[in-house]
Amino acid sequence: MKKKSHIYFTTGEFANLVGVSKDTLFHYDKIGVFSPEIKGNNHYRYYSVYQAEVFNVIATLKEVNMPLKEIKAYLNKRTPDEYILLLEKEEASLDTKIRELQKMKGLISQKISITKSAVGINTSEILLEEKIKDEFLVITKTVPFTGEKSIAASIKKHYEYLNEHNIISPYSLGCMVDSEKVFDDLDSYDYFFTKVSKTSDSYNFIREKGSYLTAYHTKGYLNIKDTYDRILEFAKNEGLKPEGYFYEDVLLDELSVKEYDQYLIQISIKILK
Repeated sequence: MKKKSHIYFTTGEFANLVGVSKDTLFHYDKIGVFSPEIKGNNHYRYYSVYQAEVFNVIATLKEVNMPLKEIKAYLNKRTPDEYILLLEKEEASLDTKIRELQKMKGLISQKISITKSAVGINTSEILLEEKIKDEFLVITKTVPFTGEKSIAASIKKHYEYLNEHNIISPYSLGCMVDSEKVFDDLDSYDYFFTKVSKTSDSYNFIREKGSYLTAYHTKGYLNIKDTYDRILEFAKNEGLKPEGYFYEDVLLDELSVKEYDQYLIQISIKILK
């Protein structure tokens, strides 16, 4: 059949027109999604200029992540009503993605704020601070301590709980230990925790507002007991009585530092008035 140059395009010309590769057009033809209007006996393929509109529909549907199989099915039965149903479905899908992206943006913004605050901390000080608001935690009890493997098992248990309850937080994994244990010897934690917002309905523990002794540890977990001892010595010298749990909040973790020994860990405990 004679090619009409002002109406038809070769595969290369049409690919250039719609902004894809020739291989893409060959693939679409092979799976039956989009084929040239004319296939000559000499194996040449010619696309009509009017097919550009159909191709743009395919490109638009691909942009909203619609699988080629579904695009093919739609094109085979397309009507105005089917088009409306398709757009309503994709609109709902986009709304969901937008909400997820907004949530992720919020988490990133919080992480930026947390990290900026941590960078400016004077790690040599022990502070008596007033928490003016309750904080909301998701806690899981640790498995009995038998060594490093039991710690790993406790961490795994905590993250499984978060995943099961669809809990996402900008805060790093924290630890809780009964102050009575620290008075004797710190060899294990009682709970792992993740801080969440007040609006979350998933928290199962409240770190109550009040006066807290706070210190910062930067020399790794092997000698973290030294910082606990500093807090206890400070409390003794100042006539303060710690109560409840010690909390370890990791402010800088492997996302921002290279080694465990470079973690910035905030250790705090409520003071009985």
